[in-house]
Amino acid sequence: MALLLRIFCVLLSLTILSLAFASSVSNLASSTTGIVSSNENDDEYLTQRENILEKSYHGLIRENETLVEITPLIKVDEEKICNFRILKKPYHEIPFQIELVNNLGILKARRTLNCEKRKSYHFEIVAIYCDGTPSNTANVHITVIDINEYAPTFLQPSYVTEVDEGRLYNEIIRVEASDKDCTPLFGDVCKYEILNNDEPFTIDNEGSIKNTEPLSHKASHNHILSVVAYDCAMKESTPIMVSIKVRRVCEAKFLGIPERIDYTSGSTESLQLFPNARLDLCDIFCNSEELNIHASIALKTKHISFGCDRDISNCSASLTLKDLLPRDVEWTKELSYDEGAEPIFHFDGSTGVVVPDTLIGRHDFSTHPFGIVTIFRHGSQISNNKHVKEHIVCSADDHKMNRHHMALFVRNCRLILLLRKNFNEGDLNIFSPAEWRWKIPQVCDNEWHHYVLNVDQSSKVELYIDGVRFESSVEDRHSNPEVIDDWPLHAAHGVNTTLAVGACYQSSENRLKHGFNGDISEVKVSVNGVLSVDDIKCGTSCAEHLLPPTDTRPDSDSQVQSNAQMNEIYIEAQSKHKIEQLMRKIQYINIKQSPTIGRRNIEVRTTMMCINQSAIRLPTIETYIMVNEPIVAAAITDSAPPSDADKLNSATMYAVEKVDPQMDHEKGVRKPSQDVHVEASKITISGTANKLVSYQEIKSGVHILDKVHIGVSVDNDHKVMSKEYLDSCSVVVFPSLNPDHEEILIDGDESLSSTMDIKTNINKDGVEMLGTDSIRNYLNVLRALVYSNKKPAYYLNRVFKLSCAQLSSQFKSAEYTLTLTVLHPKQTLSKTTNAPSLAGAAGNSNSAVYRINDRVSNDESGDQATDTKLFSYAMIHTNDVQEPKSHVHSIVHKAEASHPTMLIILICVFLVILLCGVSIARIKNNQKYTDRHQPCPKIADEGLIWDDSALTITINPMQTDAASEESSDSENSDSEDDEVIKDGFAHININQLEWDNTNMFSTAN
Repeated sequence: MALLLRIFCVLLSLTILSLAFASSVSNLASSTTGIVSSNENDDEYLTQRENILEKSYHGLIRENETLVEITPLIKVDEEKICNFRILKKPYHEIPFQIELVNNLGILKARRTLNCEKRKSYHFEIVAIYCDGTPSNTANVHITVIDINEYAPTFLQPSYVTEVDEGRLYNEIIRVEASDKDCTPLFGDVCKYEILNNDEPFTIDNEGSIKNTEPLSHKASHNHILSVVAYDCAMKESTPIMVSIKVRRVCEAKFLGIPERIDYTSGSTESLQLFPNARLDLCDIFCNSEELNIHASIALKTKHISFGCDRDISNCSASLTLKDLLPRDVEWTKELSYDEGAEPIFHFDGSTGVVVPDTLIGRHDFSTHPFGIVTIFRHGSQISNNKHVKEHIVCSADDHKMNRHHMALFVRNCRLILLLRKNFNEGDLNIFSPAEWRWKIPQVCDNEWHHYVLNVDQSSKVELYIDGVRFESSVEDRHSNPEVIDDWPLHAAHGVNTTLAVGACYQSSENRLKHGFNGDISEVKVSVNGVLSVDDIKCGTSCAEHLLPPTDTRPDSDSQVQSNAQMNEIYIEAQSKHKIEQLMRKIQYINIKQSPTIGRRNIEVRTTMMCINQSAIRLPTIETYIMVNEPIVAAAITDSAPPSDADKLNSATMYAVEKVDPQMDHEKGVRKPSQDVHVEASKITISGTANKLVSYQEIKSGVHILDKVHIGVSVDNDHKVMSKEYLDSCSVVVFPSLNPDHEEILIDGDESLSSTMDIKTNINKDGVEMLGTDSIRNYLNVLRALVYSNKKPAYYLNRVFKLSCAQLSSQFKSAEYTLTLTVLHPKQTLSKTTNAPSLAGAAGNSNSAVYRINDRVSNDESGDQATDTKLFSYAMIHTNDVQEPKSHVHSIVHKAEASHPTMLIILICVFLVILLCGVSIARIKNNQKYTDRHQPCPKIADEGLIWDDSALTITINPMQTDAASEESSDSENSDSEDDEVIKDGFAHININQLEWDNTNMFSTAN
């Protein structure tokens, strides 16, 4: 028995020792496994800690706020992150602090910032884990947003300068302002403005002030301007005073020259122009022996019908001139014309008349000398087709064929005479001159000119333009005129000719073609011979001219000269008294029986010089002669005489006197003078002086003259619009258009051009419209003008000047000015941060949108407003630490419930063997696992090394051994599918690493 007891004790001791050894081995294996698992968890946790912050954040903060609007949001898990820290750098002030609020890092400034001192800040931040370890660093860039807190200020409190009267300056003085704001929008000065609108001064965007009209010391000796400056956000400065003093300047000039000189038509008496002329020499001192004064007096009549009044009643008395375009006859009554002393017929290219055979017969122009006298006005070529013919007069076949025998026409701005010989005038195979082509500028300058063509017996052709013979020349190896030879016409029995004016008759089509596009006053033909030089001069000489002093004796002290046209007189004297006497004796006369009513401009230029000194040019004097209706016509009627044109109201209208009040435009004829009620009338152009447009409007195009009105008004305020006619209108743009981004178009150009006779030419300087048409049609074109500007920020305003002419451009209206102003938007900084696109957020299933209400701020009026800020961010995957469950591995001795001793011994032996085998197997498996899963390289930052000193493994004693064994089996699963490589990062299978937080703190309970 004792032996058995000893044996039992020995076995028990061995069992206890084996159990202790197995426990130590198991603890060693568990410790090794725990270390490996701990290393893996460390790496995974460190990786997740690295991604806790973005690499960089960008923030915006306004000068008057302290909250930083950060993008993207600093989003962290508050269960792990307990604080943030700003990494300060030496010698760099960082006036910011960061707080953790509701899983967000909120950046605030410790004080309000000043963009003018510093525009941006750069620093780094880290997140502090709740265990005290820092996360990865992130760069933060914060930009200070400027607010328009400063208004522009001028460099000087006031400006004072002096100018001479009577001068126009390019720049009188330049003012300059600056702005303390730090951004170009708020810190640059973009505009200056003069608040005194009644002063004749302008200021540009550079602060340069200049006068718009000559200043007068008599009118005002000191001009005080109030000037303000604007920054680019249109914040206005405090006005400053600019004082411009006007110095009185005594200028030597003629005095006593009337502004208007009235002349009664039909009197045939001369009129003294300057009976009270007096020369003021001011402070100019010069001895009479050394003084020389020269004056020129010019009569300007270019605007009068054909350049001046002409009297051709006594011309060509020895010749029989056939008038092919008379008025008040059957074949011209359908033509459109302006009635007056000389009728003006309008041709549009589709009209013309056939001259009856009874007037001139079937004349063969090729067999007899003849002459053509015509007065016409022709503009520039409308179409690009250089082969379009515009006939003034044409003789062609009357039937069967379309042969042209004689024609005078315009083609490609050349005046061309066609004269074909007939078959019986020579050999059909002999060339002879048949076409003469003159290249002259007068044909297309849209001015009236007098042309005479003489064709003698030998087919020698001479051309006279405005009484001056055209001399042949050679230009660029081409003769002018260019003479073209051709064969004679073939025989055509029974074919006669048809003479047409304004077009050419096409017998095969039985209609007129190749029509003239312009105005013709007369077409006369001499069938018996050519016109003499005297006849030509008589037809082109002016009936109105200046008369020089006649009773002066030529001496060495004075000289008087005049030109051949008698419209300029030159006088010269060596004393002040002598030049005054000569000026007082200059006269004007008009010998035409029915002169054109209207004004004639007079220009006086004076130059004086002392010997051995430079010449002094005195101010030019401009006045005019007003030719009025005969007194007899006004005496016959019972109505009141016409009112003085100077009394016409022109406060908001731009007017010009109507030339011919006897013209009845409703009937197209001239009323008899005894039935005429002579009324002062005027053409008026009215409309808004300023037009304001926005960026979008001017980019898409605006109708610039949609509010303009043109009409004719008389003393009794009766207005006639649709029956009045205009010859031309022009719209001048200042400054000129930039073709790169500016243009003027006609809205509905096709529909307008098909129904009107107005030809429109658009270029960079504006719009020119030509053609006789009604005021209503001109208004339709003007109101259809559309101006567009693709870059409106380049200009603050545009100036459009409109003027029109009536009655064959004899008179022009004053300019109507429209200022087009671009409203530049006031760029204000938005108080809210624009949210990212919700569509982009919706594409991410982890995205979310939050609205955070900012603090309520009170404005100056006490109103409250809440700035709602919209933040958008993508939620980050939960960074929970995923570890295997804590399992209980306990061995409980149950001696109190044991069986007999032998059974206990057998169990112990079995357990010893089993535990030894399991321990050995686990050691081998853990070694293989460790070799396959080597830990990642450590991060250089020692602060990120996992600290497991506080790691506590909690054992649940309530778990069973079966559960423990199952858990152990699952832990030791060696499947290679447990790891999933995704996006370059290792993620442990979540099913194996499920966190059991149910009994984590069971011991604490």
